[in-house]
Amino acid sequence: MGMIRETKESDLEKVFNLIYSAFGNKAESDLVRQLILDEDVFLNLIFESSDTIVGNIVVSKISMAPDKGLLCGGIAPLSVLPENQSFGIGSQLMESAIKKSKEMKIDALFLLGDPNYYKRFNFKVSNLPSDYSAEHFQELELTKDCLVNVKSKVIYANAFTSL
Repeated sequence: MGMIRETKESDLEKVFNLIYSAFGNKAESDLVRQLILDEDVFLNLIFESSDTIVGNIVVSKISMAPDKGLLCGGIAPLSVLPENQSFGIGSQLMESAIKKSKEMKIDALFLLGDPNYYKRFNFKVSNLPSDYSAEHFQELELTKDCLVNVKSKVIYANAFTSL
């Protein structure tokens, strides 16, 4: 059994190590470090089991050009320690991030990933322009129909440009 909670300052080095372990390179942990420095993080949640951080999810600011007055977030990265994968930890983190994003009045969430995995959370492939692969770029409206008729380009926080 584990619990999900907000990441604290004292957790950050453990979180960076977790992200590194999950992805096997420094790009994603450097990304999260930069998002935090730039104050572009809406949510940073961890999954803790027996005082060990085994999972993490980050929701960062997304902007649109032209701006439509929507509050949007980008989910990245979602990390679970390799030995703790396939136990539903990633799903619990996703569900928690979606729920908390709704509570924060975020209108829509975006992510890059496997559509077959993320459709279980009601994400769908987005038609909006972005700098990413169209088939993996997905959206989830938290405010009903908020993205209907929107043609704006979706722009991730600055930290993503270094990826």
